[in-house]
Amino acid sequence: VKTEKRRLQLLDAPGHKDFVPNMISGVCQADAAVLVVDGSTGEFEASFQGGGQVIEHAILVRSLGVQQLIVAVNKLDNVGYSQDRFDYIKEQLAPFLTRSGFRPSDVQFVPCSAFKGENLVKISEECVLGSWYQGPTIVDAIDLLKPPIRAKDLPLRLSIGDIFKTHALGACVAGRVEGGSLSTGAEVVCRPGDLSGSVRAIEKHGRRVALAQAGDVVTLSLSGMDMDNIKIGSILCDVAYPIPTAMVFLAQIVVFDISEPITKGYQATMYLRSSAEPITLTKLLCTVNKSSGQVLKKKPRLLPSQCSAVVQVTCQRPVCLQVFSEYKQLGRFTLRESGKSIAAGNVMRLLS
Repeated sequence: VKTEKRRLQLLDAPGHKDFVPNMISGVCQADAAVLVVDGSTGEFEASFQGGGQVIEHAILVRSLGVQQLIVAVNKLDNVGYSQDRFDYIKEQLAPFLTRSGFRPSDVQFVPCSAFKGENLVKISEECVLGSWYQGPTIVDAIDLLKPPIRAKDLPLRLSIGDIFKTHALGACVAGRVEGGSLSTGAEVVCRPGDLSGSVRAIEKHGRRVALAQAGDVVTLSLSGMDMDNIKIGSILCDVAYPIPTAMVFLAQIVVFDISEPITKGYQATMYLRSSAEPITLTKLLCTVNKSSGQVLKKKPRLLPSQCSAVVQVTCQRPVCLQVFSEYKQLGRFTLRESGKSIAAGNVMRLLS
């Protein structure tokens, strides 16, 4: 998609709670997010105050590294484009988003009606929305987003998000280049599994290209590699700088609002880019201050809601991981259990 100032790739993430894993996979590829909020009477309250998905989606977006957010207050035609309704939703959401880690300067609130087409690209002359709103449209707000700084100087890492076949390229993998660059003919290794091969062709936005860089979402045709052994969530890397794998690692996690505290031996599913891995929290090492990292209590018996802690995580098989301080794009993860997000974390150290 092209706007006046930007060339964009849109990722549509479903809003229903049953599809949060798909939403996590999409957020891991995103540089910014548009949070669509239903402005209809009662609908916003159900999604925000009644345990709806607005809270979980906003927290996950920030926890997974997205810093810029556009809040599209949609369906305002159902309330007569009421300024009071828009202001009320903004007053409710703004403090929550700040507590979730978003800077107010990085959040834009935009009223709109997708059904009527109002304030997506422009406001029609007869629409009463224009009598009180003179801010950016949805497209204008997207143009105001700051371009991210790409990790071009880091070793090559391409996170595989899909595997399929095409008539032109045959068996292919698709994914986002998290860091470094990739060119046609380059020798690569796929981990876990240590499968070696070379890049036969690269497609970007349906066109053949010779080079892909950090931030690009591309389709690759590989040669010399057994495609049956490549899995979604695997990482393609430079043969000289393969990504580490580990079954045990230390992480700092932030616990969300949960009904029961986390204890030693707690089992959950770790969502890491496009992969899902069963894990166990084998040690609760200490609770820490969220801002400073100062140790508050060593060897806690449990972790309640809204606390930050250093824990030991044990996986059932080797997983591709990077220490957050060295490679932010591949050092974040989310923990979910029984259909609910319970924590988000950063990898601190690989143990084995």
